[in-house]
Amino acid sequence: MSRKLKKLAAFARLLARNPGKIPSAVKGLSASYVQSGVPGLKNFFHTFSVLEGFDRAWEIYRRGFVDYRVKPLREIGANWSDPPLISVLMPTYNTPLPLLCAAIESVQAQWYPHWELCVADDGSTDPQVLATLQRYAANDPRIRISQSVRNTNTAAASNRALAMATGRYCALLDHDDLLEPQALWRFADSIVEDAPDFLYSDEVLVDENATSIQNWVFRPGFSLERLRGHPYIVHLVCFRTALLREIGGFDERLAISHDYDLILRVAERADKVVHIPEVLYQWRQRGSSTGHQKKAEVEAVSKQVLKSHLERCGLSEARVEARERFNYYKVDYPLPEKARVAIVIPTKNYGHLVRQCVESLHRTISGIDYDIVLIDHDSDQPESLAYFDEFERQRPNHRRLRHQGAFNFSSINNRAIRSLGKGYSHLLLCNNDIEAIEPGWLDTMLRLSYQSDIGAVGALLLYPDRTLIQHGGVCVGLYGAAEHYGKFMKWRLEDGERHPGALGSLLINHEVSAVTAACLLIKSEVFEQIEGFCEKMAVGFGDVDLCLRVREAGYRIVMSPDAVLIHHESVSRGKSRTDPHPLDSAFYRQRWASFLANGDPYYNPNFDLGQTNWTIRPDFHWEQFPKRRIHNAGRFTILN
Repeated sequence: MSRKLKKLAAFARLLARNPGKIPSAVKGLSASYVQSGVPGLKNFFHTFSVLEGFDRAWEIYRRGFVDYRVKPLREIGANWSDPPLISVLMPTYNTPLPLLCAAIESVQAQWYPHWELCVADDGSTDPQVLATLQRYAANDPRIRISQSVRNTNTAAASNRALAMATGRYCALLDHDDLLEPQALWRFADSIVEDAPDFLYSDEVLVDENATSIQNWVFRPGFSLERLRGHPYIVHLVCFRTALLREIGGFDERLAISHDYDLILRVAERADKVVHIPEVLYQWRQRGSSTGHQKKAEVEAVSKQVLKSHLERCGLSEARVEARERFNYYKVDYPLPEKARVAIVIPTKNYGHLVRQCVESLHRTISGIDYDIVLIDHDSDQPESLAYFDEFERQRPNHRRLRHQGAFNFSSINNRAIRSLGKGYSHLLLCNNDIEAIEPGWLDTMLRLSYQSDIGAVGALLLYPDRTLIQHGGVCVGLYGAAEHYGKFMKWRLEDGERHPGALGSLLINHEVSAVTAACLLIKSEVFEQIEGFCEKMAVGFGDVDLCLRVREAGYRIVMSPDAVLIHHESVSRGKSRTDPHPLDSAFYRQRWASFLANGDPYYNPNFDLGQTNWTIRPDFHWEQFPKRRIHNAGRFTILN
């Protein structure tokens, strides 16, 4: 069967399973053809094919909810001596009755029985809304209602719901969405075991009728820098009630972006944040929602919310800008005072690459005090040696250090950096095949290091064709050991916009477990504190090991997609089918065995470990005991 016929068959199967979609499908086909002709039809069929795949995966996932797997969870909860009461806060206003009933009944269907539903109606003008709420409350004493005589806003209504809450923790539910049946059990389990301040989960986006999956939202473990770039935490969220009240609840001055503001204020106070990498929430995609209708206003308010957060964090000089994609933001921190950078480039021969690298640095760096330190490891090619002699004479900020002996990347860098003395605030570890292409990239990396708890910063690296990504951060455990996020993905989409990656991973600053040393900025004091590279790793995984030890020392590793350079590694290399450095690999796997077994906290376990583009795992299924990611004072613990 041809590809065209397969797409038509998939389209027909989807409509056969969901006849209610036929009118909208016909309308969509017509509109797509009128707007874009045959290409529009192709795109329409492709979208339907993708959605059919989502529905099929969701159907398989839900088959995991079988009695023999659910029963043990309920038994665990039954043995808790002090099961926590969870208050579900739900503001309502003229909610369509079928959606309102479905939301309430999704709470009543919870496996965990110790909950209360606090509903604050915000002056609905439809009398059926209040009548429906009263009917549910009369039949279930766990449902409590508060009614306002006038319409205020969602923040004010949420605060009225919070005032009714008697539970130790509060979860938030929109009046037209759905909880998965295990949602409150998962939160209660974490509350009993972890005593968190703040919890959040993954979710699915569904159509207005909740009959078809539109997309998955698989979140990483808690990342403050990512949160500053995008409100990536939405549903399901749960907070310690006392903490919510300490910070004053929702800001009622905000008619929109009040949830983003709340999560930022909670994040400022929370010592322990738990991410449950499981779909616990269904978010209906309704075109009439405030966020869809008022995008410009949402961005303006969110920028101010973010600016206020930065001021409370002592970062008042930081600037906030909206990015080209809706609801994504760029935070520019001040440059560190008296920054002085040693750019360290090790090489053996390859003078033409070194020349290209050095000249690109000169073209793109200005206003920063920097020296270029060339480590010449036993070079013997006449043309390379001639350039290295020329390099030394070119500028006073050029230094050439000679290294002899067997090749050991870690040892070469350590010896050279120790010989530099104490005069540098930062080190930029740089491969000889790096080429800087636009001014400002080093400023961008330095600005991130302005924060005292950021130890190292990585850059977005492109292949020489400038269209494919070579490095967007490192996922520890990808391909069984470590691999680059975004590798071989298109840097820009067909419309010219940058590819955002999963939740903005290729667009905004965010924490990662590691970055490549092909272009890595690290504070000199941090490099010295962790005693540099581990010299037992001569070639492979030394940079990953370095970053993991930086994190162990209590520092954040941040990836900056705004610092874009070329890495002249050949795209044809791909992923090696053999291990070129087996001794290094064995040592790395042994040293970080626990980390590898638990998984990278910034990579959702619902993604495929054999893909670099955040693809849903082919065996996506419901886990009886998913591993919780516990972020505690900057450190992660991953528990079943």
